[in-house]
Amino acid sequence: AVSFLIADGVMPSNEGRGYVLRRLLRRAARHGRLIGLHEPFLHEVAKTVAAVMGDAYPELRAEEQRVRDVIRLEEERFGETLDRGLILLEEATAKLKAENKKTLSGETAFRLYDTYGFPLDLTEDILRAENITVDHVGFEKLMSEQRARAREAREVTGVESKIILDRSVCFVGYDRLEAESTVLALYRDGDGQMEAVEGEDIDVLTAETPFYGESGGQVGDRGTITTARGDLIEILDAQHPAPQLTAHRGRVVKGRVQVGDRVQLRVDRRHRQRTKLNHSATHILHSVLRQELGPHVRQAGSLVAPDRLRFDFSHAGAIPYEKLLVIEREVNRHIREDATVSIQELDYDEAIRRGALAFFGDKYGDRVRVVQIGDFSTELCGGTHVRASGEIGLFKLHFEGGVAAGVRRVEAFTGEGALDLIRNYEQRLKTIGELIRGSADDAVDKIRKLLDRQRELEREIERLRADLERDQIPALLAKKQSLNGASLLITRIDGADSKQLRDMADQLKERLGTGVVVLAGVADANVSLVASVSKDLTRRYHAGNIIKELAAMVGGGGGGRPDFAQAGGKDPTQVDAVLKRAEQLIREAK
Repeated sequence: AVSFLIADGVMPSNEGRGYVLRRLLRRAARHGRLIGLHEPFLHEVAKTVAAVMGDAYPELRAEEQRVRDVIRLEEERFGETLDRGLILLEEATAKLKAENKKTLSGETAFRLYDTYGFPLDLTEDILRAENITVDHVGFEKLMSEQRARAREAREVTGVESKIILDRSVCFVGYDRLEAESTVLALYRDGDGQMEAVEGEDIDVLTAETPFYGESGGQVGDRGTITTARGDLIEILDAQHPAPQLTAHRGRVVKGRVQVGDRVQLRVDRRHRQRTKLNHSATHILHSVLRQELGPHVRQAGSLVAPDRLRFDFSHAGAIPYEKLLVIEREVNRHIREDATVSIQELDYDEAIRRGALAFFGDKYGDRVRVVQIGDFSTELCGGTHVRASGEIGLFKLHFEGGVAAGVRRVEAFTGEGALDLIRNYEQRLKTIGELIRGSADDAVDKIRKLLDRQRELEREIERLRADLERDQIPALLAKKQSLNGASLLITRIDGADSKQLRDMADQLKERLGTGVVVLAGVADANVSLVASVSKDLTRRYHAGNIIKELAAMVGGGGGGRPDFAQAGGKDPTQVDAVLKRAEQLIREAK
């Protein structure tokens, strides 16, 4: 079942089908633990599933490697949390037995679910062997509270919660960037106003607007609103506080604006155009990702802004650099095709029948807007787009990484933004060339040689440092004192860092035989402390306890084993006092 689900594009998640898949995987992994399979194993079973059923279901073989990768990653993630969760569950079970109780609290069950990813039925499976049940009422109460908190976080505030109009705002911005309209309402901090004056922030609602309100990942338009009197409102954002309603958010920079004013709305043409490039590029990128990575790719979020685009999608594991190059090349190939972008409204069922993609949990009505780019991309989308892919000009990937389990993110630039990014890279290469006194073309070879030389010098420094430390040993040993038939050496070595002190402490202890060594060093205004005790003296002298007290005196912290401990601090003025206290602690030890 797991193999079929993943091959069909379902990814482990905490919602819907993905949660069903996750629960199946985790329950199977848990039962594997019960029979001694503590390492990931289900991905190997998936290999057998593909071999046995691949003839009847070719998609299993076609998607075999990806299916195995998804399962392995999920097993590894669950294995990490399972061990920690089992410790909590075992402690809770032991406590119940000690108190002669048979019901696990809903609070503990919820913590296992919320923190460690234990579905309730998994917790119950584990407890069944101990004849212990779960407080379902308490668990459901906490789940309900969590859902309520999530709803509250999603609830709109301010103007969103107070605007009540018996009409909708007509959006005309697909076809034009200017429109004349009437001010229907003004809001400041959610409260209705009849007027706003110069210097005031205000939300302006008009009967119709060319401003695109933020939705579907695309940011809201910017621009201006002017009155017939010449008053000016600078619009910095456009939002949808309610369905079919657009709020123009800005500041009165000249004069005033009143409810009922006739106004001229103008969208910032450059802001809109650059946003359109990125939105159409996002559709092309989505298509190429599905082509190159597989049909399991699903949009999981996006940001379409004038300066960049960001696209989140379902996929297990990092994308190799070579594959990213292929993806970038394919997107640019589609751009160079100058493919026509056609937009039409269709019945939802008809759009889906034609292959339009509808992802990211969007809610759709009976009629939907379908954006098609050439013959390679068809999606349901309400955003603004270019007329042909060639307008995008250039696409440049900038970042790829993980943002959640099974979700990857890419960031990219288009048009002028892509050119700016490339120019920035070129400038950096030019600067590197100047620093290495060569050309950018020679940079890689020269830097590699410089790094090789640096490593050689570092090894030479380490060798010289070791020689210096070895030469210091006789002089340091001369400072040893008698300690109840053993040796005590407490001294300060300035310029030595923590690693050097550790090395010297080891050498000194070896030469002393039975004894205690305490060293203090100051390097770059940082204090390092080390204590080393021969094994035969650890019952009387505990290095960790000694260092713990000394570290507090220099404003630091640390500790360690009975035979060795180290610490750091920030107050070098106390080093001499530390050494005196060290001798006092050791000589007073019983």
